[in-house]
Amino acid sequence: MQSSKNERQRQTLEIDIKALEIDIKEMMIKSRRPPFPCCIYRVSPVLRDVNRKAYTPRTVSIGPLHHNNKNLKGMQPVKFQYLEQFLKRATKTAMLNELPHWGDPMGFVTSLDTDLQIGKHFSCLERFLGLLKSTEGDIWNSYAEDDLNHITLEELLKIILVDSAFIIELFLRFHFNPSRLTPFEIASIRMDLLLIENQVPFFVLENLYKEAFDSYPNIYPTILELSCEFFEPYNHQKMQIQTMKHFTDLLRTFHLPITTDGEHGSDCGTPENESKNREPDDSNEHLKSATQLHAAGVQFNVSSSKCTLDISFIKPKLAIPCLHIYDDTEVIFRNVMVLEIYQYPNKTLICDYVLLMDYLINTSEDAELLVEKKIITSRLGSNQQVASLFNRLGRNIVKGINDKKLKGLVQALNAYYDTPWHTTKATFWLKYFSTPWKAASTTAASLLLLLTLIQTVLTGIAL
Repeated sequence: MQSSKNERQRQTLEIDIKALEIDIKEMMIKSRRPPFPCCIYRVSPVLRDVNRKAYTPRTVSIGPLHHNNKNLKGMQPVKFQYLEQFLKRATKTAMLNELPHWGDPMGFVTSLDTDLQIGKHFSCLERFLGLLKSTEGDIWNSYAEDDLNHITLEELLKIILVDSAFIIELFLRFHFNPSRLTPFEIASIRMDLLLIENQVPFFVLENLYKEAFDSYPNIYPTILELSCEFFEPYNHQKMQIQTMKHFTDLLRTFHLPITTDGEHGSDCGTPENESKNREPDDSNEHLKSATQLHAAGVQFNVSSSKCTLDISFIKPKLAIPCLHIYDDTEVIFRNVMVLEIYQYPNKTLICDYVLLMDYLINTSEDAELLVEKKIITSRLGSNQQVASLFNRLGRNIVKGINDKKLKGLVQALNAYYDTPWHTTKATFWLKYFSTPWKAASTTAASLLLLLTLIQTVLTGIAL
């Protein structure tokens, strides 16, 4: 009896181990990185806790990550209105081969008023859904978010279609100028479209747009051109963009150096093809603040370059492009920095720039110096707010500059500061010649001393 009982326990143990083995194998398979690289991320709690509002849309949700946000439900009817108009526009565009019955093609396809009926004329809806279905795996894998497991594929494709149609129709109305949204609403939506969690993959927009309008390039610009037009306020360098992953990626690209052929300098790398994913070594990295460097003789100058990263140091002049700071500057930097941390771990150019500015600006006096030199223009209200902005931006971000050029610039500035003669010369200048009054009093005192010396010599000669 005892042996029979032991045998049943052994069999039960074997069965449990076998089931556990199967579960572990399934977990390993599910955790594999998909072949299509993800590019849309949920912000980690460590970064989100510093400023939650910076990553949360305020007007409209795009994609699945904020779809259930109750505060954004008011835009759902507007999205479906834009979807209907997008389908009507696509249907009317397909009917252009019936001209001249329709008259002016431009006025026909851009009119928001139409008598087309959804049930009768919207066969294009089936084509668009089929197009999304054919790339469903790539769409799903674009989101690096385990919580998508509670969303069915049908729900995901519905969200993607409605939101993509909303974006396309928004851009077309912005281009053709019949938008019924106010400038404030457009600015608010534009900001929401730049958030890293509030994205659809750009290839989805491109595929739907080409399917609908690619046959008539004389009427419709490309979706890439429409995107750059809508986000033109951030394209200070007037870049000619060739590709993007989504709009946060586009925003980052706007800040990168332009190559000799006029295109942006991004290598569009992904975490998968980054060869050396090393953390920057900040063990020996330091940089004095702007006021300390200025006291050592570094001359701060505003650069004429429109590229944020185009910073140079030719002794003793440090040239930095002008940075315009608005209420949403923190939101812009934070979302691009998160994208870099996840997508471009060895190309953290914007993170490096923010860390450099964090080194330079520790106090309101540092900010005041850069404002005085026109390196920073601010609408925040005070120099202390500017200093606090950069001190917050650097929080919980990996310390240490990755970019070789900026790292070399930091080393050159440190070497300049550590040279005793520079500090002595700068201290002497600040003490005696930094203002017209100091210069005048110093000159007068020197002249008086010289005259006294001459008088003493002449008196000695006379004796």
